[in-house]
Amino acid sequence: MPSLLPFGEFFILYAYGRDACNATLHSEALAQVLQHPAGYYDVIIMEQFNTDCMMGVAYQLQSPVIAMSSCALMPWHYERMGTPIIPSYISALFLGQSENMSFSARLGNWLTTHTLNWLYSLFNVPAADALLRQRFGPGIPSTGELVKNTSLMLINQHYAFSGAKPLPPNVIEVGGLHLRAAKPLDDALQQLLDNAEHGVILISWGSQLRANSLSSAKREALLRALARLPQQIIWKWENDTLPNKPANVHIMKWLPQRDILAHPNLRVFFSHGGLMGLTEAVASGVPVVGMPVYGDQYLNVAALVQRGMAVRVDLSQFSEQSVFDALTQALDPSYKQQARKVAAAYNERPQLAMDNALWWVHHVAETRGAPLLRSSAAKLNRFVYYSLDVYITVGAALFLLLVIALKFWRICCTRKRQQSKAKRS
Repeated sequence: MPSLLPFGEFFILYAYGRDACNATLHSEALAQVLQHPAGYYDVIIMEQFNTDCMMGVAYQLQSPVIAMSSCALMPWHYERMGTPIIPSYISALFLGQSENMSFSARLGNWLTTHTLNWLYSLFNVPAADALLRQRFGPGIPSTGELVKNTSLMLINQHYAFSGAKPLPPNVIEVGGLHLRAAKPLDDALQQLLDNAEHGVILISWGSQLRANSLSSAKREALLRALARLPQQIIWKWENDTLPNKPANVHIMKWLPQRDILAHPNLRVFFSHGGLMGLTEAVASGVPVVGMPVYGDQYLNVAALVQRGMAVRVDLSQFSEQSVFDALTQALDPSYKQQARKVAAAYNERPQLAMDNALWWVHHVAETRGAPLLRSSAAKLNRFVYYSLDVYITVGAALFLLLVIALKFWRICCTRKRQQSKAKRS
């Protein structure tokens, strides 16, 4: 069953989206954009995340819209693009389940997905509509309808990482959009990675979890775990010094993460589960120890755990033994084998992610919105989309046939009893 945490996160995102909408609508930058006449822009590219406020701006400019999602699709993204919502194996971002869910997980995922979708229409849509009508007047359509005119959505996913999903032709996976060819390392890093007899483990928790914010107990537990390993450790550490640092631990305030992950002697990536970093690990075929903290990090780590190239460790249960066990498990050769398989599927594409995205942007611009790409499902209400009217009609017909059959059977039984009485008399 779902916890209340996803709904708390929803209302935080709702407040951020409402405030961002209000600030943008009254900004000088937008005022300059709106000086151009309708149709001036060939295409408008915007993020669709926690508010659809800018769809009202696109309506004023009368230009086709390409949406972008830097993470997995949110529950309210599916219907606008005509994409089926299948909670039986597609986890809501907030829950962070893998595709293989138990019955209780599927039940919780179903309730969470549909409840969040309903909450979005109940809170986010009216909030954006009110701000847009205050800015542009009462005649502007609701964002709930405007989003159905989205020509294309580019999502930062790839089936090899996130799992295969039934997507319409105007929802394009461009996972790895930020990837570039690895650059040469500086001499010190190159020598460290080249000369590490047992390989190197990289620890980087991005900007969301500062390593130096760990409690002293957890920091000391981690250092004791790292000291037990034969590998060299490169740790993104924000301070100049690290008390009780073992000899095999090397701290850096900033590190070229992509370039280090691409080195063949990099054995494991200890990450917080951010999508960009895990994408780099997947592309490089590096096993992962994931310690998710917030948002889509749980979903990202769960996907790689299911693919056999990652081990999850919980921050709430962080200890010397849990960290040592997770890193030791990820160092097993089977995890490297699985990571290489995932990397092969992720990297072998007919086009680079950036080239693919650019082609589709040009296509939408040249066709003024690529109307033939859009699924008719986006225009259907839920009652019709899920064929509930058909189920009701078929159910009513079957019920009527059953009533008729029972009535006929009762008539036949009554006649037989009457005939039996007549014979006995």
